[in-house]
Amino acid sequence: MTNYNPFRTTAALDEVLLDVATLLELSPRDRSIAENRYRRLKVHLERKNSPLAQYLIDGQSMIYAQGSVATSTTIISGTDDDRFDVDAIVEFDVPAHWSNSYALDLLEEALQGFPGATKIVRCTRCVQIQFPFMHMDVTVLDRAERISILRAGDIFHSPDEGIAYRVPSNPWGFTSWFRSSVGAHQEVFAETVRRHRAGIVRNRLQPLDEGERLIVAKADQQDLPPMIPSRLDAQEVIALKLLKRYVNLHYENLSLRQPPSIYLAKRTGDVGYIPYGLSAQLMELASSTARILRGHLANGTRPDEKNPSYKPDSINDRWPTAGAAGQQDMREFADALDHLVERLAACATATLAEISQAIDELFGERIGKEQRKVLAERYDRRDNPTTVLSGSRTGSIASPAIVTSSSAYREVRPHNFHPFILDSEDEQ
Repeated sequence: MTNYNPFRTTAALDEVLLDVATLLELSPRDRSIAENRYRRLKVHLERKNSPLAQYLIDGQSMIYAQGSVATSTTIISGTDDDRFDVDAIVEFDVPAHWSNSYALDLLEEALQGFPGATKIVRCTRCVQIQFPFMHMDVTVLDRAERISILRAGDIFHSPDEGIAYRVPSNPWGFTSWFRSSVGAHQEVFAETVRRHRAGIVRNRLQPLDEGERLIVAKADQQDLPPMIPSRLDAQEVIALKLLKRYVNLHYENLSLRQPPSIYLAKRTGDVGYIPYGLSAQLMELASSTARILRGHLANGTRPDEKNPSYKPDSINDRWPTAGAAGQQDMREFADALDHLVERLAACATATLAEISQAIDELFGERIGKEQRKVLAERYDRRDNPTTVLSGSRTGSIASPAIVTSSSAYREVRPHNFHPFILDSEDEQ
């Protein structure tokens, strides 16, 4: 595996990767639509004729976001279309006499007729509400035992065949741990992300009806506590979005189970901040995870990551699979991670054309095409007199939309400028 050099100039690659990550995420309008659907979930499950209503109106039950939408790492999935996957928890006291399948049975019944839903699908640990370009996985969490740890309880594993059982879980606690583990003292990076985002807005979700359209239009005027936590524009979070996209595409046509997103989020929190830029952050996340997996392969063991907020909660209890199949799971993922690192390392001294080929391969041709269009518009000065800045002695390029002008940068004289070559160590 090619090792990255943290002192290599990767400004141009970082810029390209940040464009890709921004193209993958929920736009502000998409977030408003998703937020409204969380609110509708609460209203729908608490309606008068809902079979769950009597369990959700005690003043203590809660419905809240979990998973990627709570950690601010939701991305589009799929090579040819744009789909967002979001997750919700329905937390209440599950009666002691209910079987380990009945809670999901009742939830499936209660979700029938959800406004705008195209399909309701019962899954092993949740019930899925499908919409155009989005689905919401809704999970029941039983807090009846009143565990002293905030919001900890049990979810239900209820397969079509086999034994149903309870699984200790605390998604609320994991979200709190993750959000407190990343992003410290990254105000400059966060401002860079916001500037990128301002020029790369892609609205993908459409309102389900006129009611949702009006609610979304008035979103900024509503004085309501958010059901989706605020954005988290940390370098670690952006790297995680990129890794998730790469993993989704890698496993799209494989029969193997892919590692769960929460496992990748746990690794992200454990890796922490890498002070050499976005490229280095992503490479370290991928390479360190590959090393851990290869260690397990050598020792005949498997990862057993625990939720830091609640140790009984094993966040990768279903991956890798048991026995020899699990060895294949880990080997496949480690090889994929090493490939990602090798391609990114090569990009650090590549031409823009070579970087474009790598982006298409790693994150999808459609996203790569969109990113190149964004980059061309940013640096096309034939019709736009916007200042372009050049890094002193390095040749790295940027614009005021990306960086703040300082002594490290000087203005490039106006011309039809397009960046084709990235910096190389040998050129210093």
